Amino acid sequence: MKKVSPIVLALVLAVSMVVLAWSAPASAQTRIQLDFATFWPAGDFQAAIGHKTWMKTIADRVKAETDYEIVWTEFYGVHPAKLLDGIEAGTYDVGTSGPGYSPGVFPMWAGPQYPGEAYRRNAYTMSLTIQALHEQMPELQAQFDRTKMKLMHFWSTGPGYFLMTPGKDVRTLADFSGKTIRAANPASVECIEALGAKTLFAPMSVALERFEAKLIDGILCPTDTPKGFGLGAYVRHVTFAPFSYHFVFFKVMNKDAYDRLPAKVRTIFDQVNAAYPAYYGQLRTWGEADGLEYMKGLEGFSYYDLRAENPTEYAKWVAATAGLIDKWIGGDAKKKAVWNKFLELDKYYNTTPPYSTWTHSWPTKPVPPPGKK
Repeated sequence: MKKVSPIVLALVLAVSMVVLAWSAPASAQTRIQLDFATFWPAGDFQAAIGHKTWMKTIADRVKAETDYEIVWTEFYGVHPAKLLDGIEAGTYDVGTSGPGYSPGVFPMWAGPQYPGEAYRRNAYTMSLTIQALHEQMPELQAQFDRTKMKLMHFWSTGPGYFLMTPGKDVRTLADFSGKTIRAANPASVECIEALGAKTLFAPMSVALERFEAKLIDGILCPTDTPKGFGLGAYVRHVTFAPFSYHFVFFKVMNKDAYDRLPAKVRTIFDQVNAAYPAYYGQLRTWGEADGLEYMKGLEGFSYYDLRAENPTEYAKWVAATAGLIDKWIGGDAKKKAVWNKFLELDKYYNTTPPYSTWTHSWPTKPVPPPGKK
């Protein structure tokens, strides 16, 4: 048998190592690990469908179009106010919350969430309105300039409902007296108090404890919460009052984490984010309808469309809260500009096709867009 020279063997091994290095999977060396945190429970449609679809869309495009790979670590049920602290501190890279959960950080965002005679047709048109409002109002963009967070995108709930426990239905102003109702943001606190009830301003985890202890009588919120957050164990009566409620959500990223992303990856994030206010709005419209269907199966369920069934009483509710937005504006020109632009955009998206004519096909979920390339 012919012996192989040690020098030749060394050369062969060196060349083989170079070839293997070039042919090794790039993902092993270019993996980007990111944390995603949200206050929604893992089983809620917003998390299980919406957030997971957003993460997968990002990961799939990054893997297909770049030499990088995104790997997500997910955290659910995080306290919404503490979540923002975690984003700014770098504990989490990406997270979802809303300005109503941190009113001192985003004071200008209170205005669009006040009760008022806006259109507020569904979560889709409301999400488009809120995203456009941010893009057109420097006063709102400046709310992020003093933070360590990079905005990904906005979206919104649909209009308001009072979800009440058995025997605690509200159909007239007099019905609010002596009741305690949970509010998700300062605007909802003022709305509920103007209607004559007491408020509990607290995260959903605290609200669930109070419901279980029979210390609160209802909640002002969209109709997905009985199924997604377990409120179906407590609430039975639904009163539709669209003027009363608006809650804004956003997805944000730690600025340093965003800046560290390779340029191609940042571009993909930006392109996907541009498509998601519409998708999340459509998904929430579907999810809120799904929640209402779930409630219809609960013993003792009742539904009351106050605006349609008793327009005179509905007008009294609207009148009781009519001065709240003027009180918030208080002669401040910037606040007035934000409210006026909100009304302008709300009217546009609710009266202009194809936005105003869009409807979801129950029970078919909307198809997520890939984001513009």
